[in-house]
Amino acid sequence: MIQKIIKLLPILIGSSVLLAQNYQGKISDIKENGLHQIVLSPDVIAATRNNTDFIRIFDSKHNEAPYIVASGNFKKSAFRQFPISSRNTIPNVVTSVIISNENKVNLDNLTLKIANTEIDKKYSISGSNDQKEWFGLVGNQVISDLNESGKTSVEKNLSFPLNNYKFLKFDFLDKNSLPINVLEAGLEYDNIVSDAKTILQNFEQKITTDKNSKQSIITITFPTEQVINGISFDILSPSFYQRDARILINKSRVYKRETENYREEFIAFQIRSKNNNQFGFPDLFTKELIIEIDNQDNSPLDIKKINLFQSQKKILADLKVGETYTLDINPELSAPQYDLVNSGINLSQNYPDATITDLKNTDHSVHPESGKAFWQTSFFVWGCIIIAIIIIGFFALGLIKDMNKKAE
Repeated sequence: MIQKIIKLLPILIGSSVLLAQNYQGKISDIKENGLHQIVLSPDVIAATRNNTDFIRIFDSKHNEAPYIVASGNFKKSAFRQFPISSRNTIPNVVTSVIISNENKVNLDNLTLKIANTEIDKKYSISGSNDQKEWFGLVGNQVISDLNESGKTSVEKNLSFPLNNYKFLKFDFLDKNSLPINVLEAGLEYDNIVSDAKTILQNFEQKITTDKNSKQSIITITFPTEQVINGISFDILSPSFYQRDARILINKSRVYKRETENYREEFIAFQIRSKNNNQFGFPDLFTKELIIEIDNQDNSPLDIKKINLFQSQKKILADLKVGETYTLDINPELSAPQYDLVNSGINLSQNYPDATITDLKNTDHSVHPESGKAFWQTSFFVWGCIIIAIIIIGFFALGLIKDMNKKAE
């Protein structure tokens, strides 16, 4: 009995320590005030053990920065630049900026990047194919609010009737003020990326063939547990094939006070020469998985590469430019309650990116939120209590069994 308990102790202690691991990282690339989207890397998701409730963001004064978990499609903004072919100014009269559209793209708007100014401007827009004869598109319009806090320039979208002139001319009237500085012109559009995925790296792969069961067995092992949401196979040969396959995961259970290890089927699929052989599935949080492929009487598949995928997860956080932020991961925490969640934020809107860097394990240092070392935290104390209860329970069961034998 005592030997069994001694064998079990490292497993229990190791499990409690693993669950209690704390991490801290820095948040960088904050370019403006407001909401930023932060894509959680596989390392960050692994550190949270796939639970974003453990995340907190603190500024330099240790105030929490609210965040919400965003899911679904990712919206990415793209900018196609159109060259400024000429810029001419007649003092106190007009500044003309000519944009080149050599490929005669159909346009009904352009975004101008303009240096910050407090000046409002009247403008008109015309089009031409030879820069000699110009045709009116927009006249006597006003552009204003050309100053954005925290930036040196502002982007303004100007609309006009659909056309495909090779040249577009923007005339800004300078009668009552100095010229404005147009820096760039382009077409901004959104690209929706559905179910964006990250290719997982740093895993070991071992392929063996079991001739008795006529199976190829592929064992994939990561250094630490990872969230996996998909797999793909790059098959070199044969040219035609159709094989049943499945993913297995290692499990353990206690049966008659003995720990029993076994493999459980997680998902099954079919690899076919006519398919792209990419398969998605719900979150699988594991360090090791086993793939079985039934070969029947065929030669094993010549597999060039196996890719494993993780569905991207992101959070939206309200951040300020010039501020220093740290991201903490603490498994003692529960889900935060922020007003941001119910504030009507458009999650499909494109927000600037921020990134998490320098993620480190902080178990052996003082945690900034609690001011305590790990062994001083309630999580550690409760872990010890639970382990003690389990040990006492094993002793009690052993004593009851011995008493029953003596009674017989």
